[in-house]
Order: sequence, then C-alpha cells, then structure tokens
Amino acid sequence: MQIEDLKVGQTASVVKIRETGTHAAEALRLREMGFDEGIEIELLHRGLIGGCPIAFRVGSNVIALRKVASRLIEVNVIPAGVQAEAAE
Repeated sequence: MQIEDLKVGQTASVVKIRETGTHAAEALRLREMGFDEGIEIELLHRGLIGGCPIAFRVGSNVIALRKVASRLIEVNVIPAGVQAEAAE
C-alpha cells in the first residue's frame, strides 16, 4: 500500500522505499530523516490545498513531506488492536 493511502491517525510500518532512477537521492534523504524499512509511522495531518504537505510521526519526530517524496514509500497498516497491545 502507498503511504498516501493512509488515513489520518493510522499507524503503519514502512515496507520499502523505492530507490530507482531519479529517485535515488530522494530515497536517501527519506532514510536520513528516519523513514526506513520496519519503522513505525503515523499519519498526523494533510495540508488543506491538495493534501500537501503530509505530516508524519516518525519515532519522536514530526516530519512533513511533499506528495512526490511520500509516493516513494510503501507501507503495511498496523491494525488498531496491535497498536494498543504494543503500547502496553
């Protein structure tokens, strides 16, 4: 699933960051910001105009991305029950 398909408040695990062709530099930048395979993220907010930028919680940081960058990230949604169990 693409990261842009998440709903506000949903938590997901990063599965893959596409690094092909012209996206290699952007993929490296995403990894440097904390987006990496296995990392848990939460969609916090979407911008009002065109849904851009998109804000995420990554660890203890809040990071806003343009849609172009967010389209490189593939995720798996973490069901709400699993999130609650992990917090306990």
